[in-house]
Amino acid sequence: MKYVIAILKGILVGLAVLIPGVSGGSMIMTMGIYEQAISITSRDKKVRRAAIIFLIPYGIGIVVGILGLAFVIKWLMERYLFETALCFIGMILGSLPMLYKKVKGAKFSVIGAVMFVLMVVIMIALPHLSGSAGSEGHLTIGVGGAIMAVILGFIGAGTMIVPGISGSMVMLVLGYYNDIIGHITGLKEVVKGGLSGAAIPWGHVFALGFFAVGALLGLLLVSRWIKWLLGHCPVPTYYAIMGLMLASPYPIFIKSGLNFAGIGAGHLVAGCVTLVLGFALALFLDKQGEKAEKA
Repeated sequence: MKYVIAILKGILVGLAVLIPGVSGGSMIMTMGIYEQAISITSRDKKVRRAAIIFLIPYGIGIVVGILGLAFVIKWLMERYLFETALCFIGMILGSLPMLYKKVKGAKFSVIGAVMFVLMVVIMIALPHLSGSAGSEGHLTIGVGGAIMAVILGFIGAGTMIVPGISGSMVMLVLGYYNDIIGHITGLKEVVKGGLSGAAIPWGHVFALGFFAVGALLGLLLVSRWIKWLLGHCPVPTYYAIMGLMLASPYPIFIKSGLNFAGIGAGHLVAGCVTLVLGFALALFLDKQGEKAEKA
């Protein structure tokens, strides 16, 4: 059962990764598995092996969430965007108490305070660095397209592992979000072509293959960097992470395309409910994580 729960948690992280403004790193932090996630690059073989084994079911869930359920996010964002956004915002805010425990009782850090403010400013400025969603960027078959896919994968995955920063939002800022989502949803055409003997749209395989290479490099290198920071200067690092996560609801509202003028009373009530449910879920997962650590 614990493996089933781990896979379900991974699916939730995978779904979060697809929503511009929602941080996959924040969701991983909410699940209480962040330290294990960044331990996959540990120089200690035993620590690294234990982290990889522990994260396998979560990894399966993340892959299923991203590749298999991209259409679910597309459907939710088309019909219940406000409620979906508030649910993830609730989960992000609900994980802040867990982070605060990491620095509670520690001596006040001027550097930590500066990093907190700086990260809040960055999160507020980031969604204004580009125009609206759906810019013209396209990954094409060729050397240039391969290099760009690797770079985008590195940036997307590298930012995804940082709590508070949304890899999808960064892709939106760079102008490639819709193109990448199109390649992900286009995988069903690849499978259909392989099973039926019809023409296979190799462009999707090409783009996602090189994107995956960059993503793997980004995850490994950035997670090692964060692990070093948490090991050598934990208090300022946690303050920076709290600043990123506290301000992350702002880009969700800015970049998700919410039209507040068209939100009726029913959606407001439903949004408040999903916000509370998301917050409660984060607190519940935190409690479960504490019990697991004590067991």
